[in-house]
Amino acid sequence: MKNNRKFKFFLKDKIHFYWKYFISKVFKIWFEVRRPKFKIFIYEMMYSAKKFIKYTSLLPSPFKEDHVETRFGIFKIRPHTSDMSNVSPAFERSDMDYLLELILRLQDENRKILFIDIGADIGTFAITVGNQFKLYKHLHIMAFEPARSSYTLLEENININNLQEKVEIYNVALFNEDNRAIEFQFNPDAPGSSGLKIASSDSGNQKVFTKTLNSLLIDKAKIYDAIIFKVDVEGLETEVLKGGDKILNSGKDIYLLVEDFVNPAIIDYLENIGAEFICKRTPYNSWWHIPVR
Repeated sequence: MKNNRKFKFFLKDKIHFYWKYFISKVFKIWFEVRRPKFKIFIYEMMYSAKKFIKYTSLLPSPFKEDHVETRFGIFKIRPHTSDMSNVSPAFERSDMDYLLELILRLQDENRKILFIDIGADIGTFAITVGNQFKLYKHLHIMAFEPARSSYTLLEENININNLQEKVEIYNVALFNEDNRAIEFQFNPDAPGSSGLKIASSDSGNQKVFTKTLNSLLIDKAKIYDAIIFKVDVEGLETEVLKGGDKILNSGKDIYLLVEDFVNPAIIDYLENIGAEFICKRTPYNSWWHIPVR
């Protein structure tokens, strides 16, 4: 990876992130969570404390709670997993706010928008966007999730929030080639961190067959003015986007929110295809733009 300073998470960015993190988890949570307020607050404090000690830690919830209701939607979750944190209004809040602001701006321009949620898990981003822009008829959402149990909850959460007409869901693994059999490693404590495992093993992981964005979306993408990608696939972001190169080079106005801390090679790939860096709002993601050509 190139050692380019402009992609680093500078001190001012860290101060902004941690201040917003603190405000969202300690104060806003009491106004934005409808139920169960106290349990989510306790869990968020425990979760954050463990993260502070070891950044990569993913603490499962100690509670039996299987539903969370927030200002962004209603979510069915798996008890005793990290799902409760993933559907909290504080989850990746800086990036979520930027995403909602971006869609609002595009809506004000009356653009036809396609939001593609890759690594949708149980629907945090897809449902939040769907509920916030439920009445905007020119916005459509496509959500991709390969883990069967996560996909089942994603489907239930779409139905609970009455977003069947707004959100289209796929139980497939995206990659840079079609119909390749790859192991899928599922993490029962933190299902949102599950992902494809390229190296073969005898661990008994689930086998999944891959699809490319090109094969699934190239025709659908043609009708939209702006396409927004959220790509969170635990280090295989480059492979997923290579499988959508025809869409990325289609001349559309394209925005990308990519997880870049698991495998920073995604930054080199985005630079090489001419994507323009926008900003880093969090230590784990970055925003990019491919302008109309």
